[in-house]
Amino acid sequence: MGLVALGAALTGGQYAWTLPFAWLSFSFFAPPPTSAPMEVAMWMLLPPGTAAGTWTTLVLAVVGSAAYAVAGPRR
Repeated sequence: MGLVALGAALTGGQYAWTLPFAWLSFSFFAPPPTSAPMEVAMWMLLPPGTAAGTWTTLVLAVVGSAAYAVAGPRR
């Protein structure tokens, strides 16, 4: 939800899907998560309950929702 809202605020509603798709595509080709930054980058593929995945999800939800609430979808 947060990535789509952020994508809508940055690129508009028509292309809101590009940010989550790009992040997921990067996750498939990134090296295995052996450090905290790589865990954040690969949060979509981590098992549920992982601290890095949970916090990344929460931060993206708050930032994306706030960006969409303040800016709205780009036209």
